[in-house]
Amino acid sequence: SGTPKTPKPPVPELFLTEHAHVRMLRGLLELFYQPMLREGGCDPSCPVPALFLDSLKKLREESGFIIAEIGDVLLARFEGTEGSWFQKISARFCSRQSFALEQLKAKQRKDTRFNQFIQEAESRPRCRRLQLKDIIPTEMQRLTKYPLLLLSITKCTEAAAERAKVEQAAECCRQILNHVNQEVRDMENLMHQAHPSAQRVPFPQIPSLNPPKVPPNPLQTPKTSPKTSKPPKKTQILQNTDITKRTLVHEGPLTWRVTRDKAVEVQVLLLDDLLVLLQRQEERLVLRCHSRALAPAPDGKQMLSPVIRLRSAMTREVATDHKAFYVIISWENGAQIYELVAQSVSERK
Repeated sequence: SGTPKTPKPPVPELFLTEHAHVRMLRGLLELFYQPMLREGGCDPSCPVPALFLDSLKKLREESGFIIAEIGDVLLARFEGTEGSWFQKISARFCSRQSFALEQLKAKQRKDTRFNQFIQEAESRPRCRRLQLKDIIPTEMQRLTKYPLLLLSITKCTEAAAERAKVEQAAECCRQILNHVNQEVRDMENLMHQAHPSAQRVPFPQIPSLNPPKVPPNPLQTPKTSPKTSKPPKKTQILQNTDITKRTLVHEGPLTWRVTRDKAVEVQVLLLDDLLVLLQRQEERLVLRCHSRALAPAPDGKQMLSPVIRLRSAMTREVATDHKAFYVIISWENGAQIYELVAQSVSERK
């Protein structure tokens, strides 16, 4: 039981993972997509892209299940006209993924009948205990694995000509992945510009990241007390900042651990110069400041802004939680530390 697992040979691994991927796509098509189209009175016919898997199966049968050369099949899939078509449909599917997931969540929340249909479909064995929101991203996940699988095949290929073909196919995979990633970023930027809540996001006008603590002077009247000793109020005037002029780099859900006993769910926008922590309030995303006690002064509080300027920030891993990381803002008189937790280790990276 203590012996390490032997890694699968790269070509059989490509077969097995492609078969599992196509099986998941067929489940997505037949359990969700086609019934939705039938409900809407549309033609539900839509083929699953299984041409690559069919080509792999044919090659395996013709070679007597011992495959010596796979380069031509890989190039036929990822290069030329077929590669361009694969890139186009992958970009279309993946770029609309974030919007589709938001629409799905909203419709499930409002439409009881639709929510029941989704839950019944998710309970089928073909979904393998995955929810629809977990199945939809599988296409993007598969795209990221192709270059790695093909790289493993090149390492096991001795013939120079055959190895060159596999390397060329791997390069085509990387180009397709880069194109899809760019399409996803462009679509996310477009959606944020089109969404009403993204047009003008209220940014709290905070006097200072960490105003100096001034001890109260008993000889001083309230009228002349230093303004910097007062923490920002919750009813503070908000200044509108247009984020549509910035570039969206990444977006996703995180948990913000404000204190040991307080954690809030946030939707994070990573822009080119800002990190924005948005909280959901009914159907809107809003910005909300949080405060926490400062040790050792029991009455002292530190105000944490939901907007972090990246030019003065750095990140560090949390040693006790591999899904968490720190965002640290430092200046001459101190620092602010934000602890953020991703849903998985891969999402943190």
